Amino acid sequence: MSQASPTTLSADQTALLAVITAAVHAAIEAPAKILSVREVNQPSPELARMAWALEGRRSIFSSHKLR
Repeated sequence: MSQASPTTLSADQTALLAVITAAVHAAIEAPAKILSVREVNQPSPELARMAWALEGRRSIFSSHKLR
């Protein structure tokens, strides 16, 4: 398996990588090695709002006890 060549990161990219690494460490509560980070296509702001609304509804419904 070949390794990707290292690239020069801007200050913003370095800070973002530090935040991602800290979030992974906090989520799994163990040291981790970030192998790669890639940008994904972002949905339109309206689709993003709809996704958050659906997740909110799902959260509310799942918190209700069934009778």
